[in-house]
Amino acid sequence: MPMPPNQEIEFKLAIHPSDVATFRHLSLLREKCIGKPQRRKVHSIYFDTPSLELQQGAMALRLRKTGGRWLQTLKTAGNMTGGLHQRGEWEHPLRLPQLDLALFRDTPLAELASRDQLHLILEPAFVTNFQRTTWQIDVAPGQRVEVVLDQGVIRAGQNELPISEIEIELLEGDRSAVYDIAAALVGQVSVRMEMASKAERGYRLYQAEQAEPAAPLRARSVELRRKWLPVHAMQEVVAACLGHFERNIEGALVGDDPEYLHQLRVALRRLRSALRVFRPADTEDIVAELKWLTGALGDARDWDVFTTETLPILLDGFGDAALGAELLAAAEQKRAAAGANARTALASPRQMLLLISIGRWLSVAAQHVLLPRIATAEAIESTTETPLPSLKDFAALEIRRRHKRLLRDAVAVAELPVAARHKVRIDAKRLRYSVEFFAELFDRKRVAPYAKLLTAIQDLLGHTNDHDVAMKRVEILAPTARFVDFSRGWFAARTQLKLEAIDQHVAKLKKARRFWGKTIAAEPAEESGVDEIQ
Repeated sequence: MPMPPNQEIEFKLAIHPSDVATFRHLSLLREKCIGKPQRRKVHSIYFDTPSLELQQGAMALRLRKTGGRWLQTLKTAGNMTGGLHQRGEWEHPLRLPQLDLALFRDTPLAELASRDQLHLILEPAFVTNFQRTTWQIDVAPGQRVEVVLDQGVIRAGQNELPISEIEIELLEGDRSAVYDIAAALVGQVSVRMEMASKAERGYRLYQAEQAEPAAPLRARSVELRRKWLPVHAMQEVVAACLGHFERNIEGALVGDDPEYLHQLRVALRRLRSALRVFRPADTEDIVAELKWLTGALGDARDWDVFTTETLPILLDGFGDAALGAELLAAAEQKRAAAGANARTALASPRQMLLLISIGRWLSVAAQHVLLPRIATAEAIESTTETPLPSLKDFAALEIRRRHKRLLRDAVAVAELPVAARHKVRIDAKRLRYSVEFFAELFDRKRVAPYAKLLTAIQDLLGHTNDHDVAMKRVEILAPTARFVDFSRGWFAARTQLKLEAIDQHVAKLKKARRFWGKTIAAEPAEESGVDEIQ
């Protein structure tokens, strides 16, 4: 199947320079390469207006000399899922190294406010110079990719950044071919996913922000269409959760803001909840690996919260400066060690293979089967005759089921033991994510007050859980018995206040307007077991 016009689909990997020689001699490249690898020098000039109008419009415009040819190229931001970059691309050969904007009259460039003066105000922003080696690989009949190794620099004024990366671009066939090659490389050479394009890195350099990763990215609403089948909605929801995770990896690896790690954990919880909502078949391995990664990041996040938020308040209330300095120093050591462990997991081949496997699975997700809620023999036999529910009915059933479960488990929360209270917290979290996933299918004005109330319940339950976790951290630090007793009383008092507020909010939730309306299908059966999403 040929590639659609004006579209680029590629997987980008950063490779450590010390592994380049090993990469060049991989059997994968030698045995499946069509012809000989091609080497050439590449020089590119990226243009923008003084106000960076193209960057703000998520576009990149360049002149590129490769061999003896000049090309002008326009790329749009597109999207990235599972490490796979998919973007619009318009490319034209030129006889002279001079932009011809008339060739882009039918592209997003023509929609800029300054389009009539663009040829007068464009100016060079940054350049790239690198050596490119290209292999064309036949993965299978009808499946062909191009594997590219780029080594060089990006320059903006006196500043520069190194380029050492691999691109795997789809030439023919479906996306699974790209993922198969990417998975084959992981473990053989030291690589990591490269989330930013050369243009994105060039703009950071141009704006003297090369040392700063993008700000922590929060989850965004998912745009769904009522005419979609549930399996198509699943693709969109899972892709959004995966993109949320991917866009925070770089910051967690190189930045010191704990919000990156928090957003990574939120993204994983949302992703695991999405798989529970849609119940796709044959995802046991993915679910197990998501649980591993969630756990690998959990300890670091707990120490972040304890060290930067909870412990300083405790110490201020206790009033012993010498003890405070000692405990803060010990907590910082624990935090640093947990953070190092989290970064090791994030940079590991296991984590990369997980993202690759999810991306590959998503590329064929429309062919997947969603398991029925009621797994009786009669239900299984009748699935071929039962019409598929509309997406809105599917969503309404899911939200109604989780709403009923939360109200069932949240009776007199203030009197519940810790384990039962933890279950209520998970109920609230899963219900909230379900509401967020499907919000676009319902009346926003009716969804908003329900979601606000549900968020308040989840936040309060989260605070009580933070108190339980923090008390365990206090005990790990082995302070004086007096401080342990003080901490236990401090947390108990604050937990009690939160629990009383939770009961009040749950009472309001019982009376809240059911924005999902009446459901036309049978009530699905309860799930068995509890998947702990902390």
